[in-house]
Amino acid sequence: MKNVLNSQMDHVWDGFYTGQLRATRFPALVDAELGSVYDIVYTGTPPKKQLFKLMTQSLNTGMTVRIAYPDAVSYQVQKDGKLIDMNDWDDKLQNYGPITQTKCGENRYIAIQNILEFYISAGCELTIMPRDAI
Repeated sequence: MKNVLNSQMDHVWDGFYTGQLRATRFPALVDAELGSVYDIVYTGTPPKKQLFKLMTQSLNTGMTVRIAYPDAVSYQVQKDGKLIDMNDWDDKLQNYGPITQTKCGENRYIAIQNILEFYISAGCELTIMPRDAI
């Protein structure tokens, strides 16, 4: 599936740039059937901090979200203000274990490719932000 998301415009202008008075929002309708995977690719610079929430009337929904970042910054996932650890390291894959879609906030960061993957389920709210990593 491919969704093209456009930000809602900030109608305050300071010369050439917008006033940046409110947070940019990218609302989207998705088919969050269990097992679904959505890739997000930004055409510009991705926000450093992001909030994701899956609002639905069905409790039996959830999806894996994959965000491709253009930089080598490592990112973390927080739920209710608490850090959610990445999946355990898998020696066979030489990477963190794949997303199994078992709990909201399950995540892994694929270095080299700079892709953050996380699982979000109905009613769950997650915050994505950079983390200090060497």
